[in-house]
Amino acid sequence: MPIRSRRLGDSATRRLGGTRRGITLLEAVAAIAIVGMTAVGALEAVGGGMRTAERAKRAIEVEALATSRLEVMNLLTDQELQSLPDSIEDGKFAAPLDEYTWKATSAPVSDQAGLYSVHVTVGWTNGSYELKTYMYRTPRLVTRR
Repeated sequence: MPIRSRRLGDSATRRLGGTRRGITLLEAVAAIAIVGMTAVGALEAVGGGMRTAERAKRAIEVEALATSRLEVMNLLTDQELQSLPDSIEDGKFAAPLDEYTWKATSAPVSDQAGLYSVHVTVGWTNGSYELKTYMYRTPRLVTRR
């Protein structure tokens, strides 16, 4: 008896493990979902890095500004530290740093003559930075007649 050859159709080829062409819709959706989740994660990482860089930039700026105001106060005399001049007490920085303002206070430490507690606060729209220190000035001598 002769053996007849029979050609299998496409559906039979798929069922028997033959080769297929193209991708299914489910595979395409899964691939797009994977790419989308990876892209979202990458964008979040970049955004986090940018926010960190902005915070670091602001921290460096405000620390330098507060230190500069403290250095100005370091030039004051004993009498000036007791009553700060208006131009030293508060103000706004010049451009390009005009988004920042400062407020300085000085108060004598009660148990030590000539010792002052000094605070400088640099502020901006969403926050502030405070720098505190002590300064000593030789007190004026009081003479009696």
